[in-house]
Amino acid sequence: MLETAAPDEDETMDTTGARHLAARLRAGVSVGTMIVLDRDDTESGLCAGDRGLVSEITPDGVVVEWDRGFSLNIDPQAMPYHSLAAA
Repeated sequence: MLETAAPDEDETMDTTGARHLAARLRAGVSVGTMIVLDRDDTESGLCAGDRGLVSEITPDGVVVEWDRGFSLNIDPQAMPYHSLAAA
Protein backbone atom coordinates (compact mmCIF):
# COMPACT_ATOMS: atom_id res chain seq x y z
CA MET A 1 0.00 0.00 0.00
CA LEU A 2 1.32 3.41 -0.99
CA GLU A 3 1.40 5.94 1.83
CA THR A 4 1.19 9.66 1.21
CA ALA A 5 2.50 12.28 3.53
CA ALA A 6 -0.11 14.36 5.30
CA PRO A 7 0.27 18.11 4.73
CA ASP A 8 1.76 20.11 7.54
CA GLU A 9 -0.73 22.09 9.59
CA ASP A 10 0.99 25.29 8.45
CA GLU A 11 0.50 24.47 4.76
CA THR A 12 -2.50 26.02 3.04
CA MET A 13 -4.11 24.67 -0.07
CA ASP A 14 -4.03 26.84 -3.18
CA THR A 15 -7.67 27.06 -4.30
CA THR A 16 -7.06 29.20 -7.38
CA GLY A 17 -7.46 26.29 -9.79
CA ALA A 18 -10.71 25.19 -8.19
CA ARG A 19 -12.12 28.74 -8.33
CA HIS A 20 -11.23 29.04 -12.03
CA LEU A 21 -12.79 25.65 -12.82
CA ALA A 22 -15.98 26.64 -10.99
CA ALA A 23 -16.07 29.91 -12.96
CA ARG A 24 -15.73 28.08 -16.29
CA LEU A 25 -18.52 25.68 -15.36
CA ARG A 26 -20.76 28.54 -14.19
CA ALA A 27 -20.12 30.45 -17.45
CA GLY A 28 -21.24 27.54 -19.61
CA VAL A 29 -19.10 28.78 -22.51
CA SER A 30 -15.41 28.82 -23.32
CA VAL A 31 -13.01 31.56 -24.32
CA GLY A 32 -13.50 32.41 -28.00
CA THR A 33 -17.26 31.76 -27.97
CA MET A 34 -19.57 34.37 -29.50
CA ILE A 35 -22.49 35.05 -27.14
CA VAL A 36 -25.79 36.90 -27.50
CA LEU A 37 -27.38 38.74 -24.60
CA ASP A 38 -30.89 37.45 -23.79
CA ARG A 39 -32.30 40.55 -22.08
CA ASP A 40 -31.61 44.24 -21.61
CA ASP A 41 -29.26 45.38 -18.86
CA THR A 42 -29.93 49.01 -17.96
CA GLU A 43 -26.85 49.32 -15.73
CA SER A 44 -24.41 48.52 -18.55
CA GLY A 45 -26.49 49.88 -21.43
CA LEU A 46 -26.47 46.51 -23.19
CA CYS A 47 -29.61 45.39 -24.99
CA ALA A 48 -31.08 41.98 -25.72
CA GLY A 49 -29.49 40.75 -28.95
CA ASP A 50 -26.12 42.45 -28.37
CA ARG A 51 -23.26 40.17 -29.38
CA GLY A 52 -19.79 39.76 -28.01
CA LEU A 53 -16.77 37.48 -27.93
CA VAL A 54 -15.76 35.82 -24.65
CA SER A 55 -12.16 36.89 -24.09
CA GLU A 56 -11.59 35.62 -20.55
CA ILE A 57 -13.31 33.72 -17.77
CA THR A 58 -12.38 34.67 -14.21
CA PRO A 59 -13.79 33.85 -10.78
CA ASP A 60 -15.46 37.28 -10.96
CA GLY A 61 -17.32 36.59 -14.21
CA VAL A 62 -17.05 36.44 -17.97
CA VAL A 63 -15.07 39.14 -19.78
CA VAL A 64 -16.74 39.92 -23.10
CA GLU A 65 -15.49 42.09 -25.98
CA TRP A 66 -18.82 43.47 -27.20
CA ASP A 67 -19.38 44.25 -30.89
CA ARG A 68 -20.37 47.75 -29.77
CA GLY A 69 -16.70 48.43 -29.06
CA PHE A 70 -16.10 47.92 -25.36
CA SER A 71 -15.17 45.20 -22.91
CA LEU A 72 -17.28 44.32 -19.89
CA ASN A 73 -17.08 41.72 -17.15
CA ILE A 74 -20.52 40.14 -16.70
CA ASP A 75 -21.97 37.77 -14.12
CA PRO A 76 -23.46 34.79 -15.98
CA GLN A 77 -26.05 34.32 -13.21
CA ALA A 78 -27.28 37.92 -13.35
CA MET A 79 -27.03 38.62 -17.09
CA PRO A 80 -28.40 35.72 -19.16
CA TYR A 81 -26.90 34.95 -22.56
CA HIS A 82 -26.56 32.08 -24.98
CA SER A 83 -23.82 31.02 -27.34
CA LEU A 84 -24.18 31.80 -31.02
CA ALA A 85 -23.99 28.72 -33.21
CA ALA A 86 -20.95 28.64 -35.48
CA ALA A 87 -21.74 29.15 -39.14
